[in-house]
Amino acid sequence: MKKYIGYLIALSLLVLPAFAFAMNTTDTSSYTEDQLVTLIAKLQKQLEEIRSNKVQCNIADVDLSIGDGEDSTQKEVVKNVQNFLKEKGYFSAAQTATGYFGKITRASVIAFQKAAGLEQSGELNAATRTYIKTLKCQKNYFTNNTEVKNRDSVVSSIKLTNSGKSLTWSAVGYSKNGFKIVWSKNSAPAYPTREGDQYIYLSDPSATNTSIEPFNGSGTYYARVCEYLGGACGVYSNQIQVSL
Repeated sequence: MKKYIGYLIALSLLVLPAFAFAMNTTDTSSYTEDQLVTLIAKLQKQLEEIRSNKVQCNIADVDLSIGDGEDSTQKEVVKNVQNFLKEKGYFSAAQTATGYFGKITRASVIAFQKAAGLEQSGELNAATRTYIKTLKCQKNYFTNNTEVKNRDSVVSSIKLTNSGKSLTWSAVGYSKNGFKIVWSKNSAPAYPTREGDQYIYLSDPSATNTSIEPFNGSGTYYARVCEYLGGACGVYSNQIQVSL
């Protein structure tokens, strides 16, 4: 038993100084041999990760969601995100990083967000990117050419109406990436969102309605719908006021 305790403390000094302090101030005689072996294995894994992960995790500062990566402006960005998820064990090692943000990538992002204690939106949003940058990686996943270029809009106009919290819209044209619904107590809500804005993403190009809920207390909210181009909005609808 003593050999395990001595090895555990020595290993913890290399990995977790705070844990080492706890081990030195705790009666380790209460640990069983199996418990100590489990702790040693855990610390060895953490030590291996520290040794292999040399740089701060860094990815492009671009919002991504399902449907992104269909055009060349974002394919490399999505591919880097997939490779990051693969390194961290949330994207199957056997799965190819295609550069397209589909259902598999969305499920991987949700699993990553769940493990990190983040909102499980399935989208690579600002909160998720901020958390990623607190981690260490084996390589830099930043893409230099991260400018999101809006394609020529295929939607000429969107008309938005509401019945209570239920929103309905009709678009003239076709939005293959679906729609973003944005609402806020501030006028002219937009995507990417500003502070105080909220959004819903519907990837179905045929989507025409959804419901919104208050997120900043009851009152009057402003709402718009936009053609989603991947990382940014194209054509916006008219703005309406909704009492929530």
